[in-house]
Amino acid sequence: MRSIIRHILLLAVMAIAMACNTTPRTVEVIDHEGSVWSSAEEIYYTNQDSLLKRDIKIVVRYDRTYKADSIALRVLTVAPDSMVLEEPFVLRVPRLSDLRPEEQTFVYRSNVVLKHKGDYLFRLTPETAVEGIASVGLIIEE
Repeated sequence: MRSIIRHILLLAVMAIAMACNTTPRTVEVIDHEGSVWSSAEEIYYTNQDSLLKRDIKIVVRYDRTYKADSIALRVLTVAPDSMVLEEPFVLRVPRLSDLRPEEQTFVYRSNVVLKHKGDYLFRLTPETAVEGIASVGLIIEE
């Protein structure tokens, strides 16, 4: 009986340790009508810590109607102090070999520090309409 209690306690401690060890992340994904991405998508992120390093990733969900080799887009970032950065970015999205939808994640920035507390705006705009894109979004990991 004591052995069973010890095992249960050990499992509980391990579960708590694993839960504390997960990377905090924010995920925001926007679905598109008709699986066509043709307009700007705006994603807001509220920054609480102006010293923490983060990874920012772009996530794309797509289906078998996607035929392009890559997606050229513009990424616009507006900081809480109204500082603006806009730059081109290319997503090299592989074509699907089967009928099931797929999701790809692309590193946009690594170890970035968002220097101001408050709301950041990220706007993702494709250069041309892209068929087969069901959703697009951001993942921000600490």
